[in-house]
Amino acid sequence: MAEQRVSGRYAKSLIDLAVEHNKLDLIYADMLVFQTTLDANPALSLLFKSPIVQGDKKLAVVNKIFAASFNAITISFLAIVIRKKREYYLPDIATAFIGMYNEINKITSAKVTTAVAVGDVVINEVKAFIEKQTGKKVNLETAVNADIIGGLVIQMEDKLYDASISGKLKKAKQELLNTYISK
Repeated sequence: MAEQRVSGRYAKSLIDLAVEHNKLDLIYADMLVFQTTLDANPALSLLFKSPIVQGDKKLAVVNKIFAASFNAITISFLAIVIRKKREYYLPDIATAFIGMYNEINKITSAKVTTAVAVGDVVINEVKAFIEKQTGKKVNLETAVNADIIGGLVIQMEDKLYDASISGKLKKAKQELLNTYISK
């Protein structure tokens, strides 16, 4: 709980700073790259969480990896977090920042699972359907799972829309069992 509070406060500060300087989209792009880099390199994530490595070494690593491509505000923010000895929270701060950015811009994420790979036409139709239902822009992730037999499953936030054949078969089986048990 305390981690979420700390990372949320730092993320909110960065959002406010980005809005003040009219660089929200640039800093969002930086934080996406930062989060992706941490996810792809667990050793880097462990570096930030290590109490053994000194802050100046961590700052040198950040500058070496990110300074050339990141906005100056992002680099300054990362430096402040490291100087305040809060670098342990950097992965959570990046996640919180991305979440806040998505809230501000009314963006949601959804995952669509189909039995076979589908084309762009179907993906665009599903995306349009979700956008119409939610009133938000959608970042759509697709997956293929032959176990659903046919149809699709949409998972978005805390909702699950199951229009798969396997889902319908499970529902029919449950209805039959309930009918049998009630007699």
